[in-house]
Amino acid sequence: MMNKLGLVLAILLLQSGCAFIEEKPAETYQMADMQYFKQDRPWQFDGRIALANEKESISASINWIHQLDCDDIELTGPLAQGRLVIKVLTDKVIIEDGDNRQEFQGSVESIFTDQLGVEVPVKALRYWVLGVNDPHQAVVEQGDGFRQSGWLVKFKEMQQVNGLKLPHKMGMEKDLTKIKLIVDEWKIK
Repeated sequence: MMNKLGLVLAILLLQSGCAFIEEKPAETYQMADMQYFKQDRPWQFDGRIALANEKESISASINWIHQLDCDDIELTGPLAQGRLVIKVLTDKVIIEDGDNRQEFQGSVESIFTDQLGVEVPVKALRYWVLGVNDPHQAVVEQGDGFRQSGWLVKFKEMQQVNGLKLPHKMGMEKDLTKIKLIVDEWKIK
């Protein structure tokens, strides 16, 4: 009986030891690798986003569809609670929450900040999610990301999608505002 117990414990220890084997290291970010995305092209991703500052904290699932003339961003709260559909055009933002539809004119960033309570650099984020800097603004390259418009953009993990390297996990910080994004699925057109 004691030998069987010892054998079972040995097997359990060996199996748990396998859990400590490191996976293949994730691909690292290199700005030079991302030049393919300097040209504007349609794309879509599904993932998770967290936005926080000293007053607000928001976590949601995100589906972002980028077309050449607009962006459709759908945010769904934890456990599918609350859904916000945001259409971003050049100088207009349309927000629908299921009950209401509101149209806002003006700066996209100001509208997002007013409506979400957290600063979101939407125009630059269109580029950042692809791993490239906004070509309309100055940039300072750093090892695993870059600084742009006062934001520190870091790419924590990259992934291969149809032979292209794309961000999987990234973070952005400016002052007390933090944005974390995990992209679960990419569709590049």
